[in-house]
Amino acid sequence: MVAVTGIGSGLDIEGLVSGLVNAERAPLEARFAKREAKATALISGFGALKSALSELKSGLAGVKNASIYTRMKATSTDADAVKVSASASASSGSYQVEVTKLATTQSFASATYASIDTVIGQGTLTFSFGQPTYTSDPELNADTSYSTFIPDPENEPVVITIDETNNTLDGIKNAINDSDAGVSASIIKDGDQYRLLMTTNDTGRSNSLAVSVVEDTDPTVAGLSDLDYNVGSANLIQTRAASDAEFTVNGFGVSSASNTVDDAIDGVTLTLRQVTEQTAVISVSEDRAGVTSAVNKFIDGYNGYIKTLGALTDYSQEANTRGPLQGDFSARSVSNRVRAELNFPTDGITGDYRTLAAIGITTNADGSLKLDSAKLNEALDADPAAVEALFADSTYDGNPVTGVASRLDAVVTDLLSKDGILESRTGTLQKQIERVSKDRESLSIRLEKIEARYRAQFNAMDSLLSSITTTGDFLSQQLANLPGYYDGKK
Repeated sequence: MVAVTGIGSGLDIEGLVSGLVNAERAPLEARFAKREAKATALISGFGALKSALSELKSGLAGVKNASIYTRMKATSTDADAVKVSASASASSGSYQVEVTKLATTQSFASATYASIDTVIGQGTLTFSFGQPTYTSDPELNADTSYSTFIPDPENEPVVITIDETNNTLDGIKNAINDSDAGVSASIIKDGDQYRLLMTTNDTGRSNSLAVSVVEDTDPTVAGLSDLDYNVGSANLIQTRAASDAEFTVNGFGVSSASNTVDDAIDGVTLTLRQVTEQTAVISVSEDRAGVTSAVNKFIDGYNGYIKTLGALTDYSQEANTRGPLQGDFSARSVSNRVRAELNFPTDGITGDYRTLAAIGITTNADGSLKLDSAKLNEALDADPAAVEALFADSTYDGNPVTGVASRLDAVVTDLLSKDGILESRTGTLQKQIERVSKDRESLSIRLEKIEARYRAQFNAMDSLLSSITTTGDFLSQQLANLPGYYDGKK
């Protein structure tokens, strides 16, 4: 119900009450807003600082990885024919590779059938892998059967049961594919007829396939035995014999059951893709570009952190503006810890390369880093083990060394942890904002009570003034009726 006030006295009681309540509210609201704005700005600042530290941590990932300093790179002048990669065990060198033949899988085709639902027969198919010899050259006569077949003792034969549930052309295809026997089966349409195709999954002559059939029906009746291919039986048509890759390395002939060869050159993996038209030159060398790239990523991450920290903590005299973390003890603590690890010499390195400056990483006036690539390459030429130990957890002259990147990564990880200083400060600030919200609620309740009290007091005053006015009017009327009363108008 709306209270009607000021009728008796004519006073603007609502205006007076609102003015007095607002006078009490304004300074407290201003104080709450200031507290909230400061906490919000600090939370935002710490969020930006955590993001910058995360970028720094990403930049440290490469240089603290000891393997990059021993990484080798390999290139091929004909990567379309011979792709190449190198491990840390590879030695620098150059090799000439010529590929005359690629390793192939073996393929078979069945006789033709009227439909994919044609019933073939029942029994078992046994797939065995091994080394065959042929009655004649299989490249000249693809229908020739094996004259000998030596099974691979490490590759167990796979037996596939064919019964009334899967004895059609399509059912046999699915049974082969579901058996995980190392053979892929498919059906192709040949004119108005259908054939079953089978292809071995692995390349190489020693991975050739022998298919043996045991029929449940009369063996004199054509059926499942149409899929025989073994010594003395060639009911399948061999469309491609399995073959080994053949190539030369610096003129020396090499063969391989696979087109991926990792034992021809120590530490180098060759992936044979095509027969070469001309010699492919393989070059193996130390991956200096990889080290330089990792160092530059570290510097970029660190410089991004420095730029963010400066924006958060600096004071601009021209604009008269302060960063949200200007003068903040937590920001100073972060800065001091990071700078200390960066500048601390690495114990355990006895040579000339114990500091970042010694390998070409120096500090600019604004605290950012810059790299002298020539000096880094010079250090890598002179003492690559020292460069590795300077950055990563490693050993130097048999002694364990904790590198600057590993130390700095540990510091950043601690700063970003749930128990770290930044999360702790952020949590405290969030509680402050929650406290401001509760203080606002408390203020609102208190001001409602104050408003009610003011209104009651002014309404009481209004009633008193109304009573006084009424009494005055009555007395004036009574005096006017007295004999001899003169009001000064006559």
